[in-house]
Amino acid sequence: MSGLSRLDVKNVFLNSELCEEVYMQPPPGYSVPEGMVCCLHRSLYGLKQAPRAWFQRFASAVTADGFSASTHDPALFVHTSSRGRTLLYVDHIITGDDSQYIAFVKACLSEQFLMSDLDPLRYFLGIEVSSTPLGFYLS
Repeated sequence: MSGLSRLDVKNVFLNSELCEEVYMQPPPGYSVPEGMVCCLHRSLYGLKQAPRAWFQRFASAVTADGFSASTHDPALFVHTSSRGRTLLYVDHIITGDDSQYIAFVKACLSEQFLMSDLDPLRYFLGIEVSSTPLGFYLS
């Protein structure tokens, strides 16, 4: 496996559309006629539906690129080809045997989302990650 790359999607929840109608009180400083509310077209941070809407949008994009959800963890997507296996953990980490395919996936995701390709993974969810030619060490 190649190194673990970190990815970051900017304004992640704003990239997903809501499947149902959601209304909210106007935010402070935004004036609307008395008794009116705002109808959201996209999800917002803090909205109960936001994580689910984002995950559905992201899963749809990566399955179109040939990934399938792992049977053990639905947030882990796997792509297997004659050149090797590529693993994608939601929108945060990508690794695999085929560096050309990893570059292709990053390019495809960047076409659909405003993304950053961050430094190699060193910490994730409080776990320190180090890479050696023999493998990865977690502590």
